[in-house]
Amino acid sequence: MLSHRPHAVSMQGVLSKAMDLIQSAHPTWESALLSNLLIFVAGSPILVSGLSLSGIFAAFLLGNLTWRAFGPSGFLLVASYFVLGTAATKVKMAQKEAQGVAEKRKGRRGPGSVIGSSAAGCVCAFLSIFGAGGQAFLALWRLGFVASFCTKLSDTVSSEIGKAYGKTT
Repeated sequence: MLSHRPHAVSMQGVLSKAMDLIQSAHPTWESALLSNLLIFVAGSPILVSGLSLSGIFAAFLLGNLTWRAFGPSGFLLVASYFVLGTAATKVKMAQKEAQGVAEKRKGRRGPGSVIGSSAAGCVCAFLSIFGAGGQAFLALWRLGFVASFCTKLSDTVSSEIGKAYGKTT
């Protein structure tokens, strides 16, 4: 029995280190990778409903970049965009399919969609990480990031709801 005790202490140490990394005041690439991995494993049923396998991979890269640049709040924004956008895409899916206006793969987005939807936000994230423009510009990169996802979400929701309830989009 004593041989199991050091292993348990070691595992506890690893978990403690992981939690410290996730909760670090300034996000690092390591905390981004660990947080993203945990969230993606826990949220895999939701991810699979809205993304193809290659789309999930692209979203994983986006999640790492987002967490590193803007921490949990930035990640929450992107996650909210994904959940709300996916929900809007699924509205009246059978009707949209019958009319030939539905997204391919039952609304599951691929890497092109993930990259296209996040391109402006990714530029802002990179500029933030590398400190482009100095401290004075950090708020601008954050604002650009938020604005890009808000704009994309409004476009997605209006288009998908328009397809479901309107005559044209």
